[in-house]
Amino acid sequence: MKTTAIPLIFMLAFLPAMQGAFESVAIEVTVEPQIPALLRMQGLRYGTGHVAVALSVGADGRLADTLVLSATQQELVPSVLESIKEWRFKPARYDGQAVPVTFELVINFTQTGVVINQTPVEMLNAYMERLMNQADYAVCPATEMDRPLVTLKQVNPNYALTAQKQGISGRVRVNFYVDEAGNVRMPAVTADTHPYLSACAIDALRNWKFSPPTRNGRPVIIAAAQEFAFGVIP
Repeated sequence: MKTTAIPLIFMLAFLPAMQGAFESVAIEVTVEPQIPALLRMQGLRYGTGHVAVALSVGADGRLADTLVLSATQQELVPSVLESIKEWRFKPARYDGQAVPVTFELVINFTQTGVVINQTPVEMLNAYMERLMNQADYAVCPATEMDRPLVTLKQVNPNYALTAQKQGISGRVRVNFYVDEAGNVRMPAVTADTHPYLSACAIDALRNWKFSPPTRNGRPVIIAAAQEFAFGVIP
């Protein structure tokens, strides 16, 4: 079992209304995934392996959602998902108040052990791109989809007039994934986004529905982003 501190990648709504200090989520207990015996005998097929995952941890420190982003060997995925269920988290805090967060990490496998690395989003994307040719599974680039994503259900954010009168306005960019069924997964915004606007944007986007993305006729997961505008914007 290990203790691992993890810097923030994206901060999910809810956030307190005031500005203040942020304390990152921490993995207090990890259970290492096991390499399947057959895959170990095969020398991990490529000599090494990885599974990249996105995790959503609630304000109560419980694991809310897990999404596999990339895997060099599909056989590693069940072991990773089962082990993550046993992890224990210390929730992130904003001005002392627990808040939910989403972050991404890579679990690397070798013949000698397992290494868990938290990876900034831009580095993770580049890392997965380099491994795309040898990966059994990976998030599909939007340019490789059979057809553009279609919004089937769209819900507008609830934006109070009192917020606009108080000068709470701006643009909010929400990063998220669309899974094989067209559902929104892991919606998140950057930590410097106004907390009220973050909550409005994410709460709305959670109710959106898209056409199931496919590549070569097969269901895939894609990364996406949606921008919302609130009030009068300079």
